[in-house]
Amino acid sequence: MIKYLPFRIFVYSIFISLVFACKNDAKIVQNEYKIASDTINFQWQKLKQGGFTINHGAILIPVKLEGIDKTFKMQLDLGIDHNVIYGDTLRAITSAYPALQNNIQHRDGYDVFYNKIHFGNQQPIVQDSLMVQKNFGKSENLKDFDIIGTLGANEIKNRILLIDFKSQQLVITEKLEDWEANSFSYTPLGFKNNQLYLDLFTNGSKNAVVYNTHASLFPFATIDADLFKSITKEKNTEIKKLKSWGEEITFTGRDITTKIRIADVNLPINNRKAFFTEAEKVSENLKSENLKAVIGSDLFMHNTIVIDLINNRFGIK
Repeated sequence: MIKYLPFRIFVYSIFISLVFACKNDAKIVQNEYKIASDTINFQWQKLKQGGFTINHGAILIPVKLEGIDKTFKMQLDLGIDHNVIYGDTLRAITSAYPALQNNIQHRDGYDVFYNKIHFGNQQPIVQDSLMVQKNFGKSENLKDFDIIGTLGANEIKNRILLIDFKSQQLVITEKLEDWEANSFSYTPLGFKNNQLYLDLFTNGSKNAVVYNTHASLFPFATIDADLFKSITKEKNTEIKKLKSWGEEITFTGRDITTKIRIADVNLPINNRKAFFTEAEKVSENLKSENLKAVIGSDLFMHNTIVIDLINNRFGIK
């Protein structure tokens, strides 16, 4: 069994996520990307926590380690600033390939594993060092698992990430062609503490939110009671209770009934719920940055987005 992040961290990652440099030659035909040399096909990892099943829990990207004839997968988590390999998983890898034990270097309180890593399309990953997260991952036979770690925001800093959710493809580049850039509707994007800050509009008001590319338990989660009431109706209310650091946190969920948009694009709200909590351990982190909510990838399943960390903008189409 994969050992997931401790549940207290998972709850926190609902709001502030805790637990690729390549040449752009992808083309859009009828608003969809063709498979090109820099296109990365990704998969979704389902997550189960606290009785919930999250269909779009984490983006899994295929990777290859030098010296191993096997394709692995790593989660894309822009909430951390370094690449990680799971310690128990690394032990299984070095048991099968003892020479790779020499690639582990000990630091003050942690280990680092060095290896030339490539995406499934053979493009090199920016960093060749993986921080080892001890007591995490799988330790069984190498052939019995494929998820080995996490790719962080360091892979897209000063770059542009495009994610086509419908086709389950992404591209990382350093420049958009004009015809590509002009196909998106943009809003300013802030990137601080490895979090993506942008504005969401509803009922004529602008609300600062954070977009979490990693596991999102709820499509829309807010700490602002007025915002919650303005986009939902009281019918079909449900209560979710989760535990974090020994404290039970209550979330109130209702159907989203009011249009919400990013830039000029309305987001899908059918069968989507917004959740609200007053829990201090959750709200203090958002309030410190004047944020009202967190949105997850579930709101973009029919869209292509661009996270442009060169021009500091978020695009959607």
